[in-house]
Amino acid sequence: MKAPETLDEYLDLVDQVIFEIEDVLACAADEGEDDGQELTGMLFVYEQIGKELKTLHAQILKDGHIVGSATDLPFMPLVRKWKGRIPFHQLLTVLNDAHKTGF
Repeated sequence: MKAPETLDEYLDLVDQVIFEIEDVLACAADEGEDDGQELTGMLFVYEQIGKELKTLHAQILKDGHIVGSATDLPFMPLVRKWKGRIPFHQLLTVLNDAHKTGF
């Protein structure tokens, strides 16, 4: 995965990860009782990350987000804790790395 080099590419990556979260949440909604509830057990993680990504998206559009702040995005502790169960954790890591170091 190539790191974003502009704010537009960064915003596209945020949109891509939001799409992935929404896809997982839709799959969890379709998951039946007999499916072992693999996804539903992680709903709180996906919902929290999705909420924070939407906040990030809004901040970028309002010019209220600083890229290159040298700090982690707020959801990264969840990503680190559950990365083995988040199939797109690498996208979140790339997003966070760009947030920390800038373009």
